[in-house]
Amino acid sequence: MAIRLKAPANLDLRPISVLRCLRRWPAVSVILLLCIWVALPLVPEETGLRFGLGYRMFFTVLLVLGTIVFWLLSVESIPLPKRPGGIMLSIVGVYLCTVGALMLVGVLYPQFQRPTPAGAAAQGPAELGEALFWNETGKAACFRCHSMEGRGGTRGPDLTKVASRAGDRVPGLTAEQYLMEKVSAGMTYTFTVPEYTPMMPPFGQILSPEEINNLVAYLLSLGQD
Repeated sequence: MAIRLKAPANLDLRPISVLRCLRRWPAVSVILLLCIWVALPLVPEETGLRFGLGYRMFFTVLLVLGTIVFWLLSVESIPLPKRPGGIMLSIVGVYLCTVGALMLVGVLYPQFQRPTPAGAAAQGPAELGEALFWNETGKAACFRCHSMEGRGGTRGPDLTKVASRAGDRVPGLTAEQYLMEKVSAGMTYTFTVPEYTPMMPPFGQILSPEEINNLVAYLLSLGQD
């Protein structure tokens, strides 16, 4: 014996009618926005998940686009592609846009920390600064003018014991402060080392702040008296 269920006469389950009903509930969009901008930042760091500003803006754009798509679907007068070629072109276009956007956001704002190359984790600021100092093809190549334990050039002061002397160069400045200002300003720095012609480039315009910090860390790590 077959039992047939009959929907109430006043209940319209056609897709267009359902979409029209959803469009009348703006509270759904508000709840989703609250989840994006309030709930996602509260995800514990222990999970390894990071939902920064880029991800939240991306999800917001998707929500807006989704709302527009649902609204367009509820408009009966919009012509839909009828030929197989038009349907396939529409599917490919949507796929490329969505997947391309996801890949772009994933590259710009990685959710998980990128793996560190082997050996890079062991290099601290001093080690990185040492590489800058002795790199023949690098942006600094300090050894061309400065010597270190008998190695390097003679056009600039010997830096073998610079960590023990830098704090006495300018009154009121520590060794780190003096080296930071001297390396950044170069020949334009107000203090010049006697017996040496000012010729050092202003590395503050050549190196990044991180590279200057690494270079100073290396100079401060040199043997002291």
